[in-house]
Amino acid sequence: MNVLLKVEGLEKTFSTRNSVTEVFKNVSFEISPGEVVVIKGRSGEGKSTMLGILSGLDRQTAGSVVFAGERLESMTVSELAELRAQKIGMIFQSFNLIGSWTALENVEAVLMHRGISPVQRRQKAQAVLHELGLGERLDNYPTELSVGQQQRVAVARTLVNDPLLILADEPTGDVDAETAREVVELLLPRVRNGSAALLVATHGAFDLNYADRVLTLANRCLVAENGRSQDKGVPA
Repeated sequence: MNVLLKVEGLEKTFSTRNSVTEVFKNVSFEISPGEVVVIKGRSGEGKSTMLGILSGLDRQTAGSVVFAGERLESMTVSELAELRAQKIGMIFQSFNLIGSWTALENVEAVLMHRGISPVQRRQKAQAVLHELGLGERLDNYPTELSVGQQQRVAVARTLVNDPLLILADEPTGDVDAETAREVVELLLPRVRNGSAALLVATHGAFDLNYADRVLTLANRCLVAENGRSQDKGVPA
């Protein structure tokens, strides 16, 4: 199986005037297309920080991240932005929808500056929203949608670019169990057909039955791995 994301010896520290805070150290793992991998840990363990590094929004202190053959630490800010726009989808717990834009506009905006005509942008955004059951809600603003519908718009915004890697930061934390299951099952077809990989960071709200592997982040290290790929091992 081809490796899509390879993380080796990842470390992150924050420096203040009087001290250095170590967020995590010596984190290593791999993800291949078709996999659902969960990084589990308590709040404050650095899961969101790690996702920020893997998406190129933040820089690590040490170690390397290779995604789709590209070494992220060697890329410029503009190159990382282009990589995110074309190959990485991100889902946040807070949805991050723009309140003054309709559901369609929120999804369509992702395709701007991609060399796609306005007509093609609209058609692609409409198609994804229809796929996710929001065909009758295209012109609704976020405040006119339920929490579950807002999450579906966030999922549509992620999927409209056909990403190779989906990074989800507690994607089911603000919704009820039934809606959470629906959100995950909306993502799974893109993963299970080998088009993408899904990496989820959670403190426990995500249903681990969907995961191929579960990595546990505690005491600044990955301390355990459970699942079908356990024989790979996780340095700690």
